[in-house]
Amino acid sequence: MRRREFIKVMAVTATAVGVGACGTGAEAGTGLKNWAWVRGMRDKSEEEILEFCKKLKSNGIHGILPEGHYEIFKRLAPIVKKSGLELHTWRWTMNRGDYMKDHPEIYAVSRNGESVVDKPPYVKYYRFLCPSSEKAQQFIIDDYVRIAKLDGVDAVHLDYVRYVDVILPIALQPKYNLVQDHEMPEFDFCYCERCRGKFKEKYGQDPLDMEDPSQSKEWHQFRLDTLSAFVRRIVDAVHAEGKKVSGAVFPSPSISRKIVRQDWPNFNLDVYMPMLYFKDYKGDLNWIKERITENKRYLKPHQKMYAGLHVGHVREIGMKPVVETCLKHGADGVTFFTGHSLKDEEWKEFAQATAAYS
Repeated sequence: MRRREFIKVMAVTATAVGVGACGTGAEAGTGLKNWAWVRGMRDKSEEEILEFCKKLKSNGIHGILPEGHYEIFKRLAPIVKKSGLELHTWRWTMNRGDYMKDHPEIYAVSRNGESVVDKPPYVKYYRFLCPSSEKAQQFIIDDYVRIAKLDGVDAVHLDYVRYVDVILPIALQPKYNLVQDHEMPEFDFCYCERCRGKFKEKYGQDPLDMEDPSQSKEWHQFRLDTLSAFVRRIVDAVHAEGKKVSGAVFPSPSISRKIVRQDWPNFNLDVYMPMLYFKDYKGDLNWIKERITENKRYLKPHQKMYAGLHVGHVREIGMKPVVETCLKHGADGVTFFTGHSLKDEEWKEFAQATAAYS
């Protein structure tokens, strides 16, 4: 859930799960749990998977989040369980191109009236569903429930659980030759007849009839609420199977609501993994502190928060100061992107940084 270069698909991550997410963070003696996002498992033998899991566990990892689909998770579950690690199944939520051929009508439409089926924004694989489509919702809910029913799966993990980026992080905009100082119509979603109709039914106005829809607080909130209601349906359905739900979310609510219309405090997830990829936002240690402090205010007593860290970004400051900043200011642990990319000396630094919290 990325973990990627924001727009790119992420790979392997290691997360830390602490105790007491209601605001105390990973206090000394509570014991951390660390995780790793994993890709490419389908091509590995059982022996290779088991060896990899054992290596992660020996470095303080307690669970993995492998990317895949039902058949991959079905194969992985007993192997991961044998290794002693927990298993959260990583599956994209809104960015799903699977249904385009048979159900093009369930995909998001920009303010310009262009469907992601015909004109995906930014990159080719950006094929976001419309969150107000009942058919789309049921497809996704059924998919997660099927996975949740698998023995050995501890939780399903949501990613791309948001709209298309209406604004990219500041450091990424130059890569697309953009200066996004306002909401551009080609990146502003969703304006399908379904979304506009539901909004008009509630507020008496079609967003497209507004002089500048981006300035409407009601239209902005409507889209936040539409996605949140859908995610809560997923959570309720998975909980009914006795499993938990974790998710990769944007750095903090003040950022996520603005740039990807993601109001994640209202998702009701069990575990949040905010992607604190500070380099994308031209941030530093203080930026990390501010994000974690903000996030803590939204967490309920049963919810956990693990700070997502891009290893490439971490190297520019240093493992120890970054991890210590996360834990000191209330994160229940950290998440590395990627676990595969960590070097032996970095694992040692990680162990030193977390020793007081283990």
